[in-house]
Amino acid sequence: MISDKKCQWCGKQASSYNSIFIPAEDKNLCVCLHCYNQEISKAAGIDFDQVQLHPVVLTDKDGKDHEFHFSLRLMGDKQVLSAFEVAGDALSGYEFSCIGNTADGIFSVFSQLYGRMLSALNQKHICKNTETGTWQITREDIVRGRISCDDASGEYPRIPKLLIDGKAVSWDEFGRMLMPYQGFRFILQIADPADDTQG
Repeated sequence: MISDKKCQWCGKQASSYNSIFIPAEDKNLCVCLHCYNQEISKAAGIDFDQVQLHPVVLTDKDGKDHEFHFSLRLMGDKQVLSAFEVAGDALSGYEFSCIGNTADGIFSVFSQLYGRMLSALNQKHICKNTETGTWQITREDIVRGRISCDDASGEYPRIPKLLIDGKAVSWDEFGRMLMPYQGFRFILQIADPADDTQG
């Protein structure tokens, strides 16, 4: 669920993906990214124009619609633009990030991010086996996704949950997907969230 938090600088409500915690004297303060970006731009002496991007709906390879909301974070001479899939009042599946030069403006980094989003939604790495009803890896034998945490497992230490093609896949489910490849070799490569791994 997306929890709305109150910005402790301006008093407005901000979604969890549009806010940040910053250290204070005796506690961490929850600050919306609009206020945060303003303070960073003042401290860095940057003329920063905060553009509000409206949600977009993109269609994947199977014809399913996905709604994305955006957040923008200023990091001095760099800016990070992120897109989060939202379904109802919850974050759901796909997430994308892209880093660009602040001086280039937001539309340059948005163009890169949007291209990655279109590319990812046009790829399928897993599919349902119609006979068994279980997930399997597609014929390309390549899986791209995002590592998350399976809080619902109740296990400690916590175990991973994978987001593949915008779908949540448990560590156990992914293990079963690998069993047809018993005896094969593999490469596991970890990438920064802002890296382009679509290939």
